[in-house]
Amino acid sequence: MTDAEITRVWSTLEPSTRERARIETRVLEWVEAGETSLVTEWLDVIRVNPIGGLGLVAASAAALLMLTPIGWIASSMLR
Repeated sequence: MTDAEITRVWSTLEPSTRERARIETRVLEWVEAGETSLVTEWLDVIRVNPIGGLGLVAASAAALLMLTPIGWIASSMLR
């Protein structure tokens, strides 16, 4: 490989400021286009597979109760 080839390949890995701005804009547009609320995500899971979705909801609630300090207090009160 010559120095020119190495420079060309390296420039592919290091985009210019203008190219970075363009890439960042496209990525942010893609992320914003796909944003949905957490409630919507859970409702979609429940709609697709009601039993599995409700199982996931129950497992998530149990994890929150067991893994957070507030959950520790609540679970100790239930005993």
